[in-house]
Amino acid sequence: MSEDDQQLCRRCGLPVRMPRDNYDIFEQMHFVCFHYAFKHRFGVPDNDPDQDCGLLNCPSAPAARHLDQLVAAVNGLAADCADGVPAFWANDTLPRYLEALAAWLNDHGGDHTIGGAEPRWSGWEVVADAMRAATTYE
Repeated sequence: MSEDDQQLCRRCGLPVRMPRDNYDIFEQMHFVCFHYAFKHRFGVPDNDPDQDCGLLNCPSAPAARHLDQLVAAVNGLAADCADGVPAFWANDTLPRYLEALAAWLNDHGGDHTIGGAEPRWSGWEVVADAMRAATTYE
């Protein structure tokens, strides 16, 4: 990208390296800048940026909250399989599931937006998304 085409964040002025579609979705800002400018203030008294606002993907959320979400996702997958692999799982063996998990992670190469949603901020969230996606990913 040439200097003339460089995407700069309207909030902090630093270069934005996300794809053009996401740059426009987030009002020409980094996701973090967008979150603090438009979303964080509605969930936190006095708009304290260091306090978890409770919204999905809050950059200020403690890692433990996201780990709890991952544990819940894994428990959900285990419950799905309690009586055998569900019919809607395309990847019904451990090797196929693990291959699909690796493919999903590779194909999403750092752009962890799911269906136009906000990008995942926590690695725990990315892993939870990947584990769910691997059930049907081809």
